Amino acid sequence: EETMAKIIAVAGKGGVGKTTLTGLMIQYLCKNGKTPILAVDADANSNLNEVLGVEAGVSLGQIREEIAQAELRGDTIPKSMTKADYAEYRFEKDFDLMVMGRTQGQGCYCFVNGLVQTQIQRLQANYPYLVVDNEAGMEHISRGLLPTMDVAILVSDCSRRGVQAAGRIAALMQELNFK
Repeated sequence: EETMAKIIAVAGKGGVGKTTLTGLMIQYLCKNGKTPILAVDADANSNLNEVLGVEAGVSLGQIREEIAQAELRGDTIPKSMTKADYAEYRFEKDFDLMVMGRTQGQGCYCFVNGLVQTQIQRLQANYPYLVVDNEAGMEHISRGLLPTMDVAILVSDCSRRGVQAAGRIAALMQELNFK
């Protein structure tokens, strides 16, 4: 029987301390032997790696760019591989920090979000804890980035906008039937 990771998601308005809190929580879990942990930086403007004091490595956004550039040149990434297989191949190791990153210029994050979803589903059985630092707002929650979540931590400062944002996220989560 496969056990799934306990998924902890951190969300809230921009600038309220989500990434700092996520980093502190990851340090706490590590210190208390709850390892390995998969930390997911699901913010296009990612900096969880800086809070954790580690190099970011390749992001899913960068992999998306490699695929897009190959398509522009008329190549496929090795000819025998689909885009999804190539993304999988680039992440063929068990890693502890997954960075969504961003794509260049304009464009939709749908493909990168799909990669994040796929990688979370593929890897969650390898970790007792999966901690996700979400971007500001409700985008990831409304897109169904996480298959499930065990704990949602809504972060706010003491401003009216911060509290309202947390309230809107809580309402959306209820609407989407997150337990």
